[in-house]
Amino acid sequence: MSELLAELLERCRTGELDAITTLVQRFQPWALDLARALLKDPHLAEDAVQSAFVRALARLVDLREPAAFPGWLRQVIRTECHRISRRQEPSLGDRVDASVDETPASQAETKERCRLVRQALAQLPPASRQAAELFYLDELDTAEVAERLAVPPGTVKRRLHDARLRLRQMLLGYVEPTPPADKKPPPGQIPL
Repeated sequence: MSELLAELLERCRTGELDAITTLVQRFQPWALDLARALLKDPHLAEDAVQSAFVRALARLVDLREPAAFPGWLRQVIRTECHRISRRQEPSLGDRVDASVDETPASQAETKERCRLVRQALAQLPPASRQAAELFYLDELDTAEVAERLAVPPGTVKRRLHDARLRLRQMLLGYVEPTPPADKKPPPGQIPL
């Protein structure tokens, strides 16, 4: 089977449609089972598997050992499921609108803070702004931001550090300071 998989993957790398179809047919049932177990929603699982196959096929040249394909694909599927599950969580704006306990005044204040933060983000240098938007607004992790921007993860961390420093200076007095180290800010909230 290892030799057959190696040959199949090589044909997929060259773009043979029959090979790609065979690869997807061979691994799709297993991939769907994994995605369903992770997402608990069959429709989202199908979306995750489809995205995972597209991503895996696009990055097939990165796979050095054909025998590692099943484990490598498993990780791609897990990443896609994680990304989809994060998108299913309410966004910052949704949390503001959906909050029943907040008064209209506190909702307006929160919306104004969000507007100020977004305005400050727009004033950052392009590299820092892109990293901060992907990390805080799109809620990607540093590895995903690094992949999207085609830079090393350390560069992303540095850009985020620089962005936080500049945002802190721009927003001093407008938003609350960073919560204590033992309290992580909610998703979508930028620590200042």
